[in-house]
Amino acid sequence: MTAQRTITDEIGEIGVWLMGEFGGRVPAAVISRVLNASKRDLEGRIDPEELGEMFHALCRFRLQRIVAADERITVKIPVVRPS
Repeated sequence: MTAQRTITDEIGEIGVWLMGEFGGRVPAAVISRVLNASKRDLEGRIDPEELGEMFHALCRFRLQRIVAADERITVKIPVVRPS
């Protein structure tokens, strides 16, 4: 197995794990976009041996920010019942 294949496998496993962790709070399409953008941002800039760990950390950080932002903008509107 080549080093590139190992990195691809590791990134795939991290994606599955993050889908499980954030799937109930973030739409799958958003998680997928975060995974793709993070991979694109890191490829060629990080040593291949460190790519998996940095990829996981970056994706998780970005997804946590999305969840936190969503929690901050969620406003509960009181129900007004007719008299």
